[in-house]
Amino acid sequence: MIATHNRPRLLSGRSLKSVADQTRPPDLLIVVDDSDPEVRRHNREAVEGFGVPGTSVTYMENDRTPGASGAWNTALAHLQAAAPSAFVAILDDDDSWEPEYLRVCEKTSLELDLDMTASGIVYHKSEPPEEKLLDPPGQLAAWDLLIRNTNIQGSNMFVRLRKLLEAGGFDEALASTTDRDICIRLADLKTVKYGASGGHLVRHYAENDRPRLSKPGSPVKRAGLYHFFRKYRNRMSEVEKSAFIRRCRELFGYDPSEEVPEPPDAA
Repeated sequence: MIATHNRPRLLSGRSLKSVADQTRPPDLLIVVDDSDPEVRRHNREAVEGFGVPGTSVTYMENDRTPGASGAWNTALAHLQAAAPSAFVAILDDDDSWEPEYLRVCEKTSLELDLDMTASGIVYHKSEPPEEKLLDPPGQLAAWDLLIRNTNIQGSNMFVRLRKLLEAGGFDEALASTTDRDICIRLADLKTVKYGASGGHLVRHYAENDRPRLSKPGSPVKRAGLYHFFRKYRNRMSEVEKSAFIRRCRELFGYDPSEEVPEPPDAA
């Protein structure tokens, strides 16, 4: 499933293209549009023009809270009725998968009887230009997720639908940091069998010439960190609190324990 917000060029030229190139095409593709009204026509045309044999394609408009979490939950509600036994593979509209991604994730999950797997990420940074490999964690641990980003994010998350629903879906009150939040709640279930899949099969593009949920200093990033900290601070030890705040300062120039962010626009 893909949630998209005002990125018609990247949606069609990057994310949808990488779905079309999969050696194991998805059975279902759901694109949920969270874009401004004038952009939605272009997105609908791109999705309805997408044709891969064996893939059923659905275009939907976000009918929940504006933002990625509302869009993802719109898709999950549709999937609950259409394919309750499905695995969910999430792809951001500005990221891409290597052609083997879905095949490897499915193979790993079925052979090891997993509920969740995550591939490594090829991280592309625009300023300064940089490319590096990010490994997924060896375990799904809430204590680790409370402190840092463990390199599980939307585009490399492959999870059984019923586990996502059991965890409560995505938190629509969080403007960002939603991937860490859902991973914590999946870990809290104590029943999710997790294992990393092989290779670095997801490409994440941190391009600063456009709005991004994780862009340092952005109102949406500050708001996400602020509310994430308030949601989880009572279960953090003092060491974990210090580590979380230090990371926020170093990476995003923001202290969620002191500064109240301005309300962000929906993204």
